[in-house]
Amino acid sequence: MDPDEAASTTMKHTVGFLGMLTLEKGSAFRGGILVTDDWGKPLEFRCTAPVRPNQVQRTLYGQTLLPHIAVELIGLPLLKSIQEKPSLVIIQEDVFFDVRLRYEAPLVRLWRQGEQVRLQSAGEQEQANSVLNCGTGKFQPIVLEVHRQFHTDSQSCAGCLSDMFGRWDLIEPFERLKRALEYVHEQKLMEK
Repeated sequence: MDPDEAASTTMKHTVGFLGMLTLEKGSAFRGGILVTDDWGKPLEFRCTAPVRPNQVQRTLYGQTLLPHIAVELIGLPLLKSIQEKPSLVIIQEDVFFDVRLRYEAPLVRLWRQGEQVRLQSAGEQEQANSVLNCGTGKFQPIVLEVHRQFHTDSQSCAGCLSDMFGRWDLIEPFERLKRALEYVHEQKLMEK
Protein backbone atom coordinates (compact mmCIF):
# COMPACT_ATOMS: atom_id res chain seq x y z
CA MET A 1 0.00 0.00 0.00
CA ASP A 2 1.45 3.38 -0.97
CA PRO A 3 1.59 6.28 1.57
CA ASP A 4 -1.28 8.23 -0.05
CA GLU A 5 -3.54 5.18 0.07
CA ALA A 6 -2.57 4.53 3.70
CA ALA A 7 -3.29 8.15 4.62
CA SER A 8 -6.72 8.02 2.98
CA THR A 9 -7.68 4.85 4.85
CA THR A 10 -6.64 6.32 8.20
CA MET A 11 -8.57 9.60 7.80
CA LYS A 12 -10.52 9.91 11.00
CA HIS A 13 -12.07 13.36 10.93
CA THR A 14 -13.37 16.04 8.68
CA VAL A 15 -12.98 19.54 10.04
CA GLY A 16 -15.11 22.55 9.14
CA PHE A 17 -13.55 26.00 9.44
CA LEU A 18 -16.47 28.42 9.68
CA GLY A 19 -15.88 32.14 9.31
CA MET A 20 -17.24 35.46 8.19
CA LEU A 21 -15.76 38.46 6.42
CA THR A 22 -16.96 42.02 7.00
CA LEU A 23 -17.08 43.87 3.70
CA GLU A 24 -17.88 47.25 2.21
CA LYS A 25 -16.97 49.24 5.34
CA GLY A 26 -19.18 47.12 7.56
CA SER A 27 -22.31 47.24 5.42
CA ALA A 28 -22.07 43.63 4.19
CA PHE A 29 -21.03 40.23 5.51
CA ARG A 30 -20.05 37.11 3.56
CA GLY A 31 -19.64 33.79 5.32
CA GLY A 32 -17.80 30.70 4.29
CA ILE A 33 -16.87 27.22 5.35
CA LEU A 34 -13.78 25.28 4.39
CA VAL A 35 -14.01 21.57 5.09
CA THR A 36 -10.70 19.71 5.29
CA ASP A 37 -9.53 16.25 6.10
CA ASP A 38 -7.50 15.73 9.26
CA TRP A 39 -4.32 16.67 7.38
CA GLY A 40 -5.68 20.11 6.39
CA LYS A 41 -6.35 19.21 2.75
CA PRO A 42 -9.48 20.89 1.36
CA LEU A 43 -12.48 18.69 0.69
CA GLU A 44 -15.16 21.32 0.15
CA PHE A 45 -15.66 25.10 0.19
CA ARG A 46 -18.94 27.00 0.27
CA CYS A 47 -19.78 30.65 0.78
CA THR A 48 -22.86 32.79 1.15
CA ALA A 49 -24.00 35.71 -0.92
CA PRO A 50 -23.32 39.02 0.81
CA VAL A 51 -25.73 39.74 3.65
CA ARG A 52 -26.57 43.46 3.64
CA PRO A 53 -28.79 44.48 6.55
CA ASN A 54 -30.59 47.76 5.97
CA GLN A 55 -30.78 50.59 8.50
CA VAL A 56 -34.20 49.49 9.83
CA GLN A 57 -32.86 45.98 10.46
CA ARG A 58 -29.75 47.39 12.13
CA THR A 59 -31.94 49.51 14.39
CA LEU A 60 -34.44 46.78 15.27
CA TYR A 61 -31.88 44.04 15.86
CA GLY A 62 -29.39 46.26 17.71
CA GLN A 63 -26.68 44.17 19.36
CA THR A 64 -28.39 40.93 18.31
CA LEU A 65 -27.83 41.65 14.59
CA LEU A 66 -24.36 40.18 14.24
CA PRO A 67 -25.13 36.94 16.16
CA HIS A 68 -28.33 36.58 14.09
CA ILE A 69 -26.41 37.00 10.84
CA ALA A 70 -23.63 34.63 11.97
CA VAL A 71 -25.94 31.83 13.14
CA GLU A 72 -29.16 32.06 11.12
CA LEU A 73 -27.96 33.53 7.82
CA ILE A 74 -24.42 32.17 7.55
CA GLY A 75 -23.49 29.31 9.90
CA LEU A 76 -26.51 27.03 9.81
CA PRO A 77 -27.23 27.46 6.07
CA LEU A 78 -23.59 26.69 5.22
CA LEU A 79 -23.51 23.60 7.42
CA LYS A 80 -26.73 22.36 5.83
CA SER A 81 -25.43 22.97 2.29
CA ILE A 82 -22.17 21.05 2.45
CA GLN A 83 -21.81 17.47 1.29
CA GLU A 84 -18.81 16.64 3.54
CA LYS A 85 -20.34 16.92 7.00
CA PRO A 86 -17.57 17.86 9.46
CA SER A 87 -17.07 15.80 12.58
CA LEU A 88 -15.69 18.97 14.20
CA VAL A 89 -16.41 22.66 13.51
CA ILE A 90 -13.78 25.27 14.34
CA ILE A 91 -14.56 28.99 14.62
CA GLN A 92 -12.60 32.10 15.51
CA GLU A 93 -15.48 34.56 16.08
CA ASP A 94 -17.55 33.95 19.19
CA VAL A 95 -20.72 35.11 17.38
CA PHE A 96 -20.85 31.63 15.83
CA PHE A 97 -21.07 29.82 19.19
CA ASP A 98 -24.85 29.43 19.11
CA VAL A 99 -24.60 27.39 15.90
CA ARG A 100 -23.75 24.59 18.34
CA LEU A 101 -27.27 24.74 19.78
CA ARG A 102 -28.60 23.39 16.47
CA TYR A 103 -25.69 21.36 15.10
CA GLU A 104 -24.77 17.91 16.41
CA ALA A 105 -20.97 17.97 15.98
CA PRO A 106 -18.61 19.58 18.50
CA LEU A 107 -17.85 23.24 17.86
CA VAL A 108 -14.73 24.89 19.27
CA ARG A 109 -13.25 28.34 19.08
CA LEU A 110 -9.49 28.53 18.55
CA TRP A 111 -6.99 31.38 18.64
CA ARG A 112 -3.27 31.73 19.12
CA GLN A 113 -2.30 32.08 22.77
CA GLY A 114 -1.61 35.72 23.60
CA GLU A 115 -3.55 37.12 20.63
CA GLN A 116 -6.85 37.91 22.33
CA VAL A 117 -7.95 39.14 25.69
CA ARG A 118 -11.62 38.51 26.36
CA LEU A 119 -13.40 40.77 28.80
CA GLN A 120 -16.36 39.28 30.58
CA SER A 121 -19.52 41.24 31.15
CA ALA A 122 -21.16 41.34 34.56
CA GLY A 123 -22.84 38.06 35.39
CA GLU A 124 -21.13 36.13 32.61
CA GLN A 125 -20.04 32.70 33.71
CA GLU A 126 -16.29 32.11 33.87
CA GLN A 127 -15.28 30.14 30.80
CA ALA A 128 -12.71 27.40 31.24
CA ASN A 129 -10.38 27.56 28.25
CA SER A 130 -7.76 24.94 27.44
CA VAL A 131 -4.36 25.52 25.92
CA LEU A 132 -3.16 23.15 23.22
CA ASN A 133 0.56 22.89 22.68
CA CYS A 134 1.98 21.69 19.41
CA GLY A 135 3.71 18.38 20.10
CA THR A 136 6.48 19.19 17.63
CA GLY A 137 6.92 22.78 18.82
CA LYS A 138 6.51 24.09 15.26
CA PHE A 139 3.47 26.22 16.08
CA GLN A 140 2.56 28.72 18.78
CA PRO A 141 0.17 27.27 21.41
CA ILE A 142 -3.53 27.78 20.76
CA VAL A 143 -6.41 28.40 23.13
CA LEU A 144 -9.53 26.26 22.86
CA GLU A 145 -12.94 27.51 24.02
CA VAL A 146 -16.29 25.73 23.81
CA HIS A 147 -19.91 26.83 24.10
CA ARG A 148 -20.90 27.31 27.74
CA GLN A 149 -23.65 24.67 27.41
CA PHE A 150 -21.39 22.06 25.80
CA HIS A 151 -18.42 21.68 28.15
CA THR A 152 -17.88 18.09 27.00
CA ASP A 153 -16.97 19.31 23.48
CA SER A 154 -13.55 20.16 24.89
CA GLN A 155 -12.87 16.60 26.04
CA SER A 156 -14.49 14.93 23.03
CA CYS A 157 -12.26 16.66 20.51
CA ALA A 158 -9.05 17.35 22.50
CA GLY A 159 -7.37 14.15 21.29
CA CYS A 160 -8.05 14.69 17.60
CA LEU A 161 -7.10 18.39 17.86
CA SER A 162 -3.81 17.50 19.56
CA ASP A 163 -3.10 14.88 16.91
CA MET A 164 -3.81 17.28 14.05
CA PHE A 165 -1.95 20.16 15.71
CA GLY A 166 1.16 18.03 15.82
CA ARG A 167 1.08 17.85 12.02
CA TRP A 168 -0.29 21.22 10.86
CA ASP A 169 -1.26 24.69 12.05
CA LEU A 170 -4.97 24.67 13.00
CA ILE A 171 -5.27 28.46 12.65
CA GLU A 172 -3.86 28.68 9.10
CA PRO A 173 -7.05 27.45 7.31
CA PHE A 174 -8.79 30.63 8.46
CA GLU A 175 -6.30 32.61 6.35
CA ARG A 176 -7.17 30.42 3.35
CA LEU A 177 -10.87 30.92 4.05
CA LYS A 178 -10.46 34.70 4.33
CA ARG A 179 -8.52 34.92 1.06
CA ALA A 180 -11.08 32.73 -0.72
CA LEU A 181 -13.96 34.91 0.52
CA GLU A 182 -12.14 38.07 -0.57
CA TYR A 183 -11.48 36.54 -3.98
CA VAL A 184 -15.10 35.45 -4.46
CA HIS A 185 -16.33 38.89 -3.41
CA GLU A 186 -13.96 40.69 -5.81
CA GLN A 187 -14.97 38.37 -8.67
CA LYS A 188 -18.68 39.01 -8.05
CA LEU A 189 -18.08 42.78 -8.03
CA MET A 190 -16.20 42.52 -11.34
CA GLU A 191 -19.10 40.59 -12.89
CA LYS A 192 -21.54 43.43 -12.22
